[in-house]
Amino acid sequence: MENENAFKNLISESVVKKISQEISSVYPTFNQKKFQKLSPHLKPLELKARVLLITEYLKSELPANYVNALSILVKVMKKNQLKGFDLWPFSEYISQFGLDHFDESMKAMYVLTSRFTSEFAVRPYLIKNHVRVLKYFSKWATDKDVHIRRWVSEGSRPLLPWGQRIPLFVMDPTHTILLLDKLRYDEELYVRKSVANHLNDISKNHPQVVIEVLRMWQKDVPKEHAEKIKWITRHALRTLIKKGHEGALKLMGVNGKAEVKLIDFKLIKKKFRLNDELLFSFNIQSTSKKHQKLIVDYSIDFIKANGKSGKKVFKLKTLEISPKENLTIKKNIR
Repeated sequence: MENENAFKNLISESVVKKISQEISSVYPTFNQKKFQKLSPHLKPLELKARVLLITEYLKSELPANYVNALSILVKVMKKNQLKGFDLWPFSEYISQFGLDHFDESMKAMYVLTSRFTSEFAVRPYLIKNHVRVLKYFSKWATDKDVHIRRWVSEGSRPLLPWGQRIPLFVMDPTHTILLLDKLRYDEELYVRKSVANHLNDISKNHPQVVIEVLRMWQKDVPKEHAEKIKWITRHALRTLIKKGHEGALKLMGVNGKAEVKLIDFKLIKKKFRLNDELLFSFNIQSTSKKHQKLIVDYSIDFIKANGKSGKKVFKLKTLEISPKENLTIKKNIR
């Protein structure tokens, strides 16, 4: 039985109808009837395939001249009747067909970002000419619109999930550090979270670059922004912390060689079924004569589709322990 709440149904027959009506309102010669003939073909398709099909029909029914077609899409966007996933085909249209009209496309993505997102659409532009895109991004890093400021960081992430990789940025992360410098004190957590995720991307190939950037930020931070940098540091280093990276631990105020014993590890039972609760507990006993800050993680080995096990590390607790203290930690996992 078809699940009406399936993610793919964000792009549906009603969205096709809405898009055609909105385009016709600014471009009366748009052939709504022909465009809406794509609707019966949506049902067997998954989400991205539906977007690509609508984009294909947009290409055939809009003016052949890209700049003219783009101006129609921008007018529709500015009406604010289409929002969120309704605009994904517009994003895809710019991504696929706009590279030869760089400036017009960048300005259109600016309009789109306030209403949906251009973090995926901008990737081909960064690959073709990163210098031109970064020039725009440098200016937009101080834009009054929070969505634009976040786009500056999120759109230029080297390893954006589900996004096209930017090989140059993977090899040399210094291209985007100046952008992150401009965004690190942003008043919106929405933006700072993207900055942290961007740095976390970089840490996977260039850990020392991230360590040095964060060390400099910690050193130079004004008192009123200290908590922001503290938050960014914690989230940017999460991958390195899980690996026990000594430099990352040091930035978090933790000694990589904790003086502790792990004792009395207990599982509630030995065998578990799907949907059971897994309760474990253990004691951490300090063997140090000094006060210590600890970051405690745990890992679970899951059985993968190929039958082999793969370890996944999870955050557990950041704590402080006094000399010779004994702490009990419990965790309940569904």
